[in-house]
Amino acid sequence: MEDDGATETTRTGSQAGRTRLGPDPLYWLVHPNGGRQAIDPRQFDLERLAEQARRVGGRLVVEGSPDTPAGPRAEPDRPPLRFEPPVSALGPLFRARLERVYRCLVDYEVDVNPRPTTRVLGGYYKSRRLVRVYSHDRQGGRRPLEELFDTFLHETAHHIEYTEPDSFHARECGRVPGRMHSRLFWRILGDLKGRWADLQRT
Repeated sequence: MEDDGATETTRTGSQAGRTRLGPDPLYWLVHPNGGRQAIDPRQFDLERLAEQARRVGGRLVVEGSPDTPAGPRAEPDRPPLRFEPPVSALGPLFRARLERVYRCLVDYEVDVNPRPTTRVLGGYYKSRRLVRVYSHDRQGGRRPLEELFDTFLHETAHHIEYTEPDSFHARECGRVPGRMHSRLFWRILGDLKGRWADLQRT
């Protein structure tokens, strides 16, 4: 769909002396913006911390073996596999990733927008040279980091198609009326993804 030259992508307690049958559990304070912070349960009243987190829209989660009891009222959740940066850090992070594999000739702005969406993942607004990524799904909450980066690459491919088609051996933008994605766009996106994948293997 288009708007002013826009394209959119759809779709405490101490447990000293207790016998351990597995590794100590990990406690995570999840902030309202999605950032996760590991905490030492010996330094906090977990019941009070969990309540304070809930009041501001966050939560306390615990990752551990079934044989290791959780602290008072700590809320079980899927164990976080890695630290997830806050939404405010995603734009600079994605730009830095891209610059490792490709430098755009024309500068652009990045907006990682926390407004929940159902199908729209992002958009490119050519009049403002704006790459927008929607970070939250209306049903599932925050989208995974790599999914957001994939959307960023998708919208950046639109930017490159409009502003420097000659970098990919084309005389002009390949967009045609009624078609969201051109052959030139898919060539650019495939190249960006291929370069990033190659970098991960080195």
